[in-house]
Amino acid sequence: MDPLTALAAFAPVVVEAGKAAVSRWLAPAEFKPASVEQWLAMKDKEIALFNAINAAGGGTASYPWVEAIVRLQRPFVVACVLVVWAWSRSVGVPSEAIDNAAAIVGFYLFGDRTLLYARRAAR
Repeated sequence: MDPLTALAAFAPVVVEAGKAAVSRWLAPAEFKPASVEQWLAMKDKEIALFNAINAAGGGTASYPWVEAIVRLQRPFVVACVLVVWAWSRSVGVPSEAIDNAAAIVGFYLFGDRTLLYARRAAR
C-alpha cells in the first residue's frame, strides 16, 4: 500500500488521539452543568448543532427525487470501484491506482465507524 494512502487512512485516528491527549493533560476540566436549566440549555445547543449538520448534508435546494438520486450515486460509485478492484485482483493485473481507489472507498465505508470507536476509546 502506498504510504500516502496509509497516512490518509489513519490521519483522523491520529488526530483524535492527539485531541484526547491534549484534553487529558492540558485542557481545563469539562463544563459540568450545575442546574437542570443549564443541562437543558446545553442539550438544546447540541440538538441545534445536529440539526445544522443534518441541514448542511444536502447540496442546494432541489426536488426530493433529485436529492435522492444524488445521494444514491455514492453507493453506486463505491460498488463500481470495488468491482473493478476485485476484477483486477482476480485477473492478476495489479494497479497501484486501483488499490488506492479501493483504499479510499474502504475508508469511506468503514472509516467513520473506526473514528467513532477511536473517540470512545480515547474518552
